[in-house]
Amino acid sequence: MSDAIFHHEEEERPRASSSSISSTDVSRFKPNDPEKAAEANGDLSRIASRRSSILPERAEYALATIRSRRPIALFSHPLSLTKTGSDVIVTFDGPDDPYKPLNWSFKKKVITTTLYGFTTMGATWASAVYSPGIIQISHDFHVGTEVSTLGLSFLLFGFGIGPMLWAPLSEVYGRKIAVLLPYFVAAIFAFGTATAKDIQTVLITRFFAGFFGSAPVTNTGG
Repeated sequence: MSDAIFHHEEEERPRASSSSISSTDVSRFKPNDPEKAAEANGDLSRIASRRSSILPERAEYALATIRSRRPIALFSHPLSLTKTGSDVIVTFDGPDDPYKPLNWSFKKKVITTTLYGFTTMGATWASAVYSPGIIQISHDFHVGTEVSTLGLSFLLFGFGIGPMLWAPLSEVYGRKIAVLLPYFVAAIFAFGTATAKDIQTVLITRFFAGFFGSAPVTNTGG
């Protein structure tokens, strides 16, 4: 009966963590219980070696889990560490290549720079010129300023999406086609905004004006 009461009291007694075990508690452990003594003294390596000898499969699983938590490379490619060879570098056909801008005449340099500069200025100007007319647009279409401001937001939204299309196309078909054709379409939508009869038309045409007008902003630098 006394043994049963003793075991019952032992089960209800809270177990102390390894960080709160004192030297007095260590002395109470039985000599044939090396695991508790090692845990009390902070000898975790001894416990790990003993447990791994008892449960080798569980230890191997834990080790594999720890190894799998290493940082994963964000970019990995078979050629990521390979030096780029001269056979895959896109360049001009020698120093006398007529397509090389350094070989252009002064007149062609000026005309090209001016035209591409004006197209880029026109695309960015279309974004800024809308701001002074927000109050008037609200008055003419009987909407709040929050709604009329969407005409500016939609154009900038198109500015953000358009380069994902025009930049790759410029690498395939050249920058001239990937700039002039979208810019012409953007001008058409600008006329659509000017002749709009409702606020819905204004917002839609402003979005596509930004989408196609982002082509010169994206490719003129190249």
